[in-house]
Amino acid sequence: MNGAVEESLREQVRAALADTQISQAAVARELGVSKKHLCQMLTGRAPLTLDWAEQIVALCEMRVEVVVLKGARNALDSA
Repeated sequence: MNGAVEESLREQVRAALADTQISQAAVARELGVSKKHLCQMLTGRAPLTLDWAEQIVALCEMRVEVVVLKGARNALDSA
């Protein structure tokens, strides 16, 4: 995943957690990962895959949608 895309996904996942006030500890426990690894995924020290993002935001009663936009490459390069 492109660094800018992964960072955008990471920001949106963190915002979902903040909006629903679900703690990282609760998410880690529910998903069966350590709090340390979850924190690393949310801060960029470990990859945040679409699969993990979907599982995390599902706990917030949200979903991940991927949109492919024609000509969007230049926008990502400048981000």
